[in-house]
Amino acid sequence: MKTKTKQLFVAVLAGMATNYGVASMSEQFNVEPTTEQRLYDATYESAEFLQMINTALVDDIVGQSVIMSVDGGVTGRAGVETDNTKERQTRDVSALTKREYRCYPVECDIHITWNKMDQWSKFPDFHQRYRNHVRQAIALDIIKIGFNGTSAANTTDIATNTMLQDVNIGWLQLLRRDAPERVITEGATLGEIRIGAGGDYENLDQAVHDALQGIPVHKRVNMVAIIGDELLAQDKNKLYAKQAHTPSEKTKIELQQVIDTYGGLASYKIPFFPERGILITSFENLSHYVQAGSTRTHVEDNAKKKRVEDYLSRNDCYYVEDLEKAMYFESANIKLPNAAGDAWV
Repeated sequence: MKTKTKQLFVAVLAGMATNYGVASMSEQFNVEPTTEQRLYDATYESAEFLQMINTALVDDIVGQSVIMSVDGGVTGRAGVETDNTKERQTRDVSALTKREYRCYPVECDIHITWNKMDQWSKFPDFHQRYRNHVRQAIALDIIKIGFNGTSAANTTDIATNTMLQDVNIGWLQLLRRDAPERVITEGATLGEIRIGAGGDYENLDQAVHDALQGIPVHKRVNMVAIIGDELLAQDKNKLYAKQAHTPSEKTKIELQQVIDTYGGLASYKIPFFPERGILITSFENLSHYVQAGSTRTHVEDNAKKKRVEDYLSRNDCYYVEDLEKAMYFESANIKLPNAAGDAWV
């Protein structure tokens, strides 16, 4: 590490220690709650999707939902004007579920080589650039695990589980485990959901509309359809094939006036969502919890490997606030017509 870089690094560590309210970054320490909240707010701001869902610090490693949602109506009449034996009755509409959440320890351990730090040192704000890069990487991992996590292994294997399937139990796996009746796995053909001409659903519109019917009417508030890349791409290609030769229709497609809604719901393409999956829910029905006080950090200048190592750990989990407010088409079971239209693949 060059002398100039070393001086910048020392100054950065001093600034970090001040921000965290500690004497030095060279020893592992627990991050104070207010600083912890600020840390995760900055991380969530690195990914648009995480700003739309619930994110919260929770007190316990195991507990029950902390997010209140309205369940049912609050307006009516008790009839006290015509019957003096009756009384007005209040209702608890907080709808805090009694299902358990469980946080698991996760580690975000990274490093930057001395050589790369020397290259970046020409930027006065190189530390901020680096922190922003790290925050975005952590934020994207949170999304990736949320949609692909199936287990919490004692020792994870990123080489085998490239979508971080073994880091934590994500939202889709929670539906499979706790509400399998809300996961659609087949239509007329065993183990297959066919979407296309002659299939279970003629198109995505029909599939989304049908799934929406599985959600109680009084819970259909702020509903959206999160749809996989492959399904959206195929549907857009069909629109182009049919309409793109007409200039006005092509313009509508380009402006996404046609494909932004399916089954009457706004559709969204979210990073790392299964390519053929369809999830009908509301953003506020998906939560990411971090146990307050569980965040620990430590920065080490490792001369033996000529790099600076940054260790960060926390206890976190994923939670579906209301299982009845979600329906999911299993991505692996969805089949589409092949190019010739004579088989399902």
